Amino acid sequence: MRDQKNEANRLTKPFKIVWGRELTMIDVKKQLLEDLNQLKLDNSVLQPNTTYDNRKYQQPEMIIIGLEKDCTIYKRTFIKYQFIQLKKRSISKKFESWIGYDDFNGDLIQVHLCLCGRKADQCDAMENFMNNRAKKVSSKNRFSFRCPSIAVIGSDGSGKSTVTTDLEKWFSKKLDCRRYYLGSGDHYNPIYKQGLRTIVRWFGRSRSSNEQQAVNTGKSQLKKTPDRVLKKGLKKGYCHLNAFYLYRISVHSLKQLKKSNDFSKNGGISLFDRFPQNQFMGINDGPKIRKAYGTINSPIINCLMQMEEKNIGRCVKMSPGLVIKLIVSPEIAVTRKPDHSILELERKADIIHTLSFRDAVIHNVDASQQYDIELKAIKKLIWNYLFQCSKTNG
Repeated sequence: MRDQKNEANRLTKPFKIVWGRELTMIDVKKQLLEDLNQLKLDNSVLQPNTTYDNRKYQQPEMIIIGLEKDCTIYKRTFIKYQFIQLKKRSISKKFESWIGYDDFNGDLIQVHLCLCGRKADQCDAMENFMNNRAKKVSSKNRFSFRCPSIAVIGSDGSGKSTVTTDLEKWFSKKLDCRRYYLGSGDHYNPIYKQGLRTIVRWFGRSRSSNEQQAVNTGKSQLKKTPDRVLKKGLKKGYCHLNAFYLYRISVHSLKQLKKSNDFSKNGGISLFDRFPQNQFMGINDGPKIRKAYGTINSPIINCLMQMEEKNIGRCVKMSPGLVIKLIVSPEIAVTRKPDHSILELERKADIIHTLSFRDAVIHNVDASQQYDIELKAIKKLIWNYLFQCSKTNG
């Protein structure tokens, strides 16, 4: 019972970097070079200039030309510093590519390892490798195992979109990474949303016209004007169109998850900005039609409501492997989102703490700390998780 309680506390306590305590920052590239020198292996180590054009090929930070008999030693050294072996290319059967995370700089480090049978063949292997590398390695790297998906969730103002966008840019420098937006905000703007805005504009014009007429005739019935306008069909049309729009959000999320599933199977990294849940209705990416229009007696809305909940239920079954919860206080969130109610932000923050995901590793990160420190903490958590997955699947 005590171990379970400690584990629960670990998952609910926001993760915050304190230099020299939670994380020990080391210069991985420097330590790797020192270890290779101490081992005194028959190898050649090159450190190419990394100022290159990303569109041509993935430039490694280090190229090692060694002997086949030392293969186990190299792998043991790479694993010591949490390097992950990438999917093999067709350059050579004796060629391996490894990638690791540098705690000190917060960057990814790629190492190419080319093994030869004899020491005399190292020069020829180096020449062939350098000639073929730019021609063959033109696409982004992927892992050799199925890469679990990663979801970043949080209340409004926690910085979900900013974090996932920066993570995608960071991963894409060396790895094949895609970001999927699974929410209903400004990042998802289908034609149904434009129809809703048109109806709102029509309603605004009608209300403005009725208000002006009431003023001209001296009638004080401005509060009754919206009801009369809505009864003419705008309210009914708006409710049905909005219910259809909410249903299409669930369809969009399900399609995105299916795409990401195929992508992850081939070793790509899938990042989710938000993730659907069915534990709370009408809020935090949960089903919305029942709470918004469940009291309306309409067969169309009832059908859309059932289909939306079914789609979100299917999304929930495709749970991510790693969930990063961005924890921020409502007082800070309201300064970032001044158009939101603090009471609503408090409720959303409480829900984020409560949300659970099936078979997922969950980490809380303090989103109120300095952003570069927060982002580095998230990178470290993700890389630790990917390294453990590589050991399990390797």
